[in-house]
Amino acid sequence: MSRIIAVVLAATILAGASQVMAAENTVRTCALIQGFECIPDEGCQEWTLQEMLLPRFVRIDLASKKIVSLDKEMVRTTPIATIDRPAGLVVLHGTELRGWSIALGEESGNLTLSASGDGEGFIVFGYCLMQ
Repeated sequence: MSRIIAVVLAATILAGASQVMAAENTVRTCALIQGFECIPDEGCQEWTLQEMLLPRFVRIDLASKKIVSLDKEMVRTTPIATIDRPAGLVVLHGTELRGWSIALGEESGNLTLSASGDGEGFIVFGYCLMQ
């Protein structure tokens, strides 16, 4: 009986420790790779990040709710309005000239950014590392 209690206690402690570790992994460094602009009746067209006025590298800080450009030519900070955590994802939402959201794969490191305005939509793919 004491072995069962010890196993349950150890499992509880380990689960709590992993949750603390996950909470501490709040910074991600990300590379933006590929972007597209989509317009009704015209479809989607690939754009360079420079054409989209986006940096190649960003740091996403979930604790301070900020996205910071790491490109020296394009220094800016974007506030994150809300953060949701559906299973396996971290989803960020905000506005800057248009509405946007970013889905981050917790395990995969995949980043998918979507932004929408008046009759236009943009999607950007990238990859992130946890720090």
